[in-house]
Amino acid sequence: MSSNGVVYEMYHEMVKQIGSEFKRKYQMVERADIEQEMWLWFSEHPNKIDEWLSLPDQKDRDKLFARSLRNSALDYCIKEKAHKAGYSAEDNFWYNKQFIKLMIPAVLSDDWTKLNNTLSNMGRGSQVLAESGNFMAFSSDIKVAFDKLNERERSLVKLFYGEQVDGAELHERIDSSKSQKAVMMEANRAVNKMVRILGGNPPVKDEDYLSNT
Repeated sequence: MSSNGVVYEMYHEMVKQIGSEFKRKYQMVERADIEQEMWLWFSEHPNKIDEWLSLPDQKDRDKLFARSLRNSALDYCIKEKAHKAGYSAEDNFWYNKQFIKLMIPAVLSDDWTKLNNTLSNMGRGSQVLAESGNFMAFSSDIKVAFDKLNERERSLVKLFYGEQVDGAELHERIDSSKSQKAVMMEANRAVNKMVRILGGNPPVKDEDYLSNT
């Protein structure tokens, strides 16, 4: 069997699964087109395929392929969505974790002086953010994502990032039966969940490369 045949046999179910996953998120895009884009990824990355197929652990191989295929599917879907809606995909705003953490104190307290003070301390200029259209839209989106967290996650985010209590106080107020580090990691995972609710991370350019470089 050719290497192409081996790849098809090993990953056609993964391609179907990811295609269905992104079809649910992007109704305006055909699943067959999403799958075709992922098969195109295989044809454009022969070096990665050879290297990853040589890995001894199946789980490691599958994780690498799944990450790249999802990245390819996301890149295609956001471009198709933008094209059909009449705007450029480059106009998309991506909420990263650091931006959300920066915004949370002001968003949850509705006190924009906190954000102005933070920006000033970082040496960045600021305008009257409470009157800024962009920042009000960002605030609304972040509040929606916060409200979609469960009760424990909301408490973690509010205390650790909103009220900015230290790790020791967070540990004491949330769950002293766990280690302080574990509770702080929970808070971090809650913010990661907010990132996913707000669209996740942007796709990255997935370059092919030679194994001996």
